[in-house]
Amino acid sequence: MAKGGKGKFKIANPQEQLDKVKIDKYKIGEKGVSFYDIREMKPVFAFDYLSLNSSDLCYDCSTLTLEDYLGLLTALKTNSQFTYNDLRVNKYYRFHPINFDEDNISIKRKDFKKALSFKPDEIPDDELPTLYQFDLHYHQKARACGFLYKGIFYLVWFDRNHIIYPGGK
Repeated sequence: MAKGGKGKFKIANPQEQLDKVKIDKYKIGEKGVSFYDIREMKPVFAFDYLSLNSSDLCYDCSTLTLEDYLGLLTALKTNSQFTYNDLRVNKYYRFHPINFDEDNISIKRKDFKKALSFKPDEIPDDELPTLYQFDLHYHQKARACGFLYKGIFYLVWFDRNHIIYPGGK
């Protein structure tokens, strides 16, 4: 490896590059990075916060079918080929933040807090990550919901019947 000097260049050490990148798992209340800073990253999906309490928005809902699970996996594979910004600007993916203050939304911040913690009352609203949704493509009313933390998309809910935005968004 060249050590520098005129007309020479230094080849990057891969281990030094990896040491600069520190991706921690999400901890409640911990600030991530802005969407702007990760917009050119491709999604990586995590399952740490999957909602599994058998409700209509959970990944273990009794009405979900094999088609639903295959649709989810196909969408995760498809969406991971694009950057977050590609997903945001292409209306086909319906990738956008969920605004808890809109009148036509059926969930509340407390529902999101319950999905993140066993002590939801201890989480201040301003410490909640931004909740996003994206289309799963296999069925008109199928969406996955979750949040971004340092470029990782943590899946939370499987909105198979468009429950979160019943009027369509």
